[in-house]
Amino acid sequence: MHSIPVFPETVPLELEHTPILQPFLLANRDGISELSMASLFPFTAKRAYHVFSYLDEQKNLCFGFTGKNVTENGIETYAFLPAGYPGPMVAERLFASCNEINTISQAAYQSWSKGLATNHTELEIVEDRDNADYLYDRQSLVDLVGQALHKKLAHAQKFAEDHPERILVPSGICDPEDMMSVLHAWAEGKVNAEDVKSTELAIRYQNELSMEGAVLYTNNTPVAFTLGEYDGPHRFIIHIEKALVGYRGVYQYINRAFAASLPDSVVEINREQDLGIPGLRQAKLTYKPKDFVLKYHIRIQSN
Repeated sequence: MHSIPVFPETVPLELEHTPILQPFLLANRDGISELSMASLFPFTAKRAYHVFSYLDEQKNLCFGFTGKNVTENGIETYAFLPAGYPGPMVAERLFASCNEINTISQAAYQSWSKGLATNHTELEIVEDRDNADYLYDRQSLVDLVGQALHKKLAHAQKFAEDHPERILVPSGICDPEDMMSVLHAWAEGKVNAEDVKSTELAIRYQNELSMEGAVLYTNNTPVAFTLGEYDGPHRFIIHIEKALVGYRGVYQYINRAFAASLPDSVVEINREQDLGIPGLRQAKLTYKPKDFVLKYHIRIQSN
């Protein structure tokens, strides 16, 4: 097993860290879509993820992460600590080197709020609406009842009518190259298809990352796929959804069909955040979310 050094030392996040990190991430997830190796590892190259260990104020072994993000102001460094406020020494060093502490859950909010009030009064923790995860009632995504969802239902039904030979197959028994072909066709002609490499990793390592999903075929041709993971027995998180644009209604169909294929024990579906992108926000709102998984962040203005 690859070792994880004590902060301030860090190492690049690797797939081999999964056995030690995944239990920790899930224990501190609080519903947040990013907090699992299924979400983190595929993006480790794009975001330069590094990981470190530390002891919190109760002497519990914890892990933290740093990453980089390209913004309108240039490249910013950020950190996230799923277990909450790490104590003043670790926090001060992170504040000195990062532009932001983010992905703070509702469960961790109180520890950060108390830590800032006691040791870092110049900083403030605030809600991060752009990164709030959208929660949907699973049955609502299947039934698509009501005027607001009528167009979604009509598109899904049109696809079904046009493709009576369609079949939805669990991703675990499909040839991964079928998902790769959809991904690469989806990316053709796009000026900025940044998540292609990360999606390739998710497809290649779906078993190691405990991901599940489905591939949609019509006339033996893969036309769409979705990948995600369970968040406990009652919630499923959709991490990836890609389709060929030439098939009218294909996105609405796979969204609905995959929701219908999940066990009855699953009552909620998390479809992740909108990143503050207006078109994506509008698209997610049209499906009528039942709730949000709130997240918080701390901006360090001096960096």
